Amino acid sequence: MTEESSTLESLLQLVRDMSSGRPANLRKGDQRDGSVYAPTPEIRTAVQVALITGRPLLLSGPPGCGKSSLASFVARSLGFSYFEFVVTDDSDPQDLLWRIDLIRRLNDAQLAKLTDDESVFTDYLEPGPLWWALNPETAERRGADRALTRPAAPPVHLLDYQATRAGAVLLIDEIDKADSSFCNGLLVPLGSRQFYVPEINDTVTNGPGRIEESPLVIITTNNERDLPEAFVRRCVVLPVPGPDANRLKEIARLHFPVLDTDEGLMSRVAKLAPRFEFDANGHAHASTAEFLDLVEVLIKLNTDFDSPEWQLIEKLVVEKPIMRRNAFSQW
Repeated sequence: MTEESSTLESLLQLVRDMSSGRPANLRKGDQRDGSVYAPTPEIRTAVQVALITGRPLLLSGPPGCGKSSLASFVARSLGFSYFEFVVTDDSDPQDLLWRIDLIRRLNDAQLAKLTDDESVFTDYLEPGPLWWALNPETAERRGADRALTRPAAPPVHLLDYQATRAGAVLLIDEIDKADSSFCNGLLVPLGSRQFYVPEINDTVTNGPGRIEESPLVIITTNNERDLPEAFVRRCVVLPVPGPDANRLKEIARLHFPVLDTDEGLMSRVAKLAPRFEFDANGHAHASTAEFLDLVEVLIKLNTDFDSPEWQLIEKLVVEKPIMRRNAFSQW
């Protein structure tokens, strides 16, 4: 990572210049490496507002509309480090900050490896993604004032990617999976961009040379559960509608460059896209990722839409709930 400092204006310009990109590798499934995205004007503006205000960007919308994949794309576009945390129904806000590796400490105790100095848990602190996003220097040392024999290693969420400037994007994915206490537990850490760690009697804050606007926190919700009003008020909120047919065609073209030169294939994709539009209620025949799976199969197999083979392909790739219901009825 370079030591070059970033100004807010330069970051805003980078957001304005964000290009759609091209896949670095062959797209597989729901891989979201951030190399391809088609940002809308609304998305560009929302990211700029989040950078200016220092507020988390809360993206709401139906599953499969492209909310989660935006974060890694923005990280690449800004040259920032990228971290993510996927929320589950038993997630604790503490998981974003730090945890104690009690199992390793117990093993060391059984092997008589503990020392008086280590008894304060310092070497057993495991920094969470928000700590890494705020201050990777202290995260590596686990907050200690000395070099550790076992320094912490940052999680790697984007393969073959190196940040080019100090700063981070943190994705908190599907926050509506947890109850309101999870959101409430993040009000202070996300609002103040700092948190206290009693095990080391110190407060984690932005590291030296890291810009005021970092980390850029992007949060997604599928609207399966209402979020606390106090939490929503502290966010920049952008509803993300599902893509229409034209946007689906553009997304397919970005993921599969062969469509730029093969008019026949592009014409068939254009016929396929309207069937996978999201309606006004946020419902669609399939997610964008499943639509891309069908496009990839169409390119590789060149199957006719009216053939029995294509009907089977759609059942395998798209009509999975129907297949499951049919299977259950036969048992």
